[in-house]
Amino acid sequence: MSESISFTVPETTTSCFVVASDHAPDDLPVSALRPLAAPFTVEAVERLGTSRLAVTSYPAAHSPWCLDHAAGTTDDDIALEERALSAGHHIGVTTALPSSDRPYGLQLARAAARSIAEHLDAVPVDLDTGQILSSRSGEASSFRLADDWLGVWLPPYRDDGRCKTSEEDVDACDCVELTTKGLTRFALPELRMTRVSCPHDLAALNVLRTTAQRLLPMGNQPGGHTFPRELTLTGEDFSAFWGVRDALWTGDPVTVRLTPSGPLLLDVGPPDCFPGTLNEWLWDELPPVLYDLLSCGPDPVPTGA
Repeated sequence: MSESISFTVPETTTSCFVVASDHAPDDLPVSALRPLAAPFTVEAVERLGTSRLAVTSYPAAHSPWCLDHAAGTTDDDIALEERALSAGHHIGVTTALPSSDRPYGLQLARAAARSIAEHLDAVPVDLDTGQILSSRSGEASSFRLADDWLGVWLPPYRDDGRCKTSEEDVDACDCVELTTKGLTRFALPELRMTRVSCPHDLAALNVLRTTAQRLLPMGNQPGGHTFPRELTLTGEDFSAFWGVRDALWTGDPVTVRLTPSGPLLLDVGPPDCFPGTLNEWLWDELPPVLYDLLSCGPDPVPTGA
């Protein structure tokens, strides 16, 4: 088996956000985009109607987009899920971006989808992740992968109560499978970790988060790439995922092994030199912060930046 992985970063990637509305929009785009925050307003109006910001509308019955599995991230989002499913019209915000325009162009398209949804009192959905976008005042001007771009979350705790194995047993079950959704819009393969024991679900999630951050810069370099199957992850990688300047751990790096499992999917696991199982590796080799940190806000933007 080759000890390297090769893949090609395309010149252009496409991403789509869909606004599920109860009624058809009239003269929608320009009026809906005017409330966008300063970093996006002028650029959105200039791009509107081009491949970098195409807005199209369909009756839901004839829509090219399926929102059957659109999901929120909390129990409070059930009403939004029902609204997205029953909406009569879909407004798509599609963006085809060269590498030089990522991630800014993705941020702009998502901001536009949120603005259109607010204008119509509708529900915005990230089609790449299947996630209903959270309601908030606007898109952040600075980019961080943690800002709902990765499309992977913790599953229901202990398989919704069905898993009865002891939490003291390092390798008691293999209930958890985690797969990212949305990395392909950054021109990267998706990442997956399978057969994870329930007590290690957060640690496994943080390994995927850190691995995604480690690979992210490659997505802005079109052409062929070859890199080692085993990658070294550092506290700086984990910090960059959250938009934090200081390293979130300062000890030894963590080595992961990537195994292709399809043209756009990499399985993540322990390095070949580790003698035990995946769950033993998660327990023995990871810094404590990967078991503890579920969420982390970014550092504040310096005044005048």
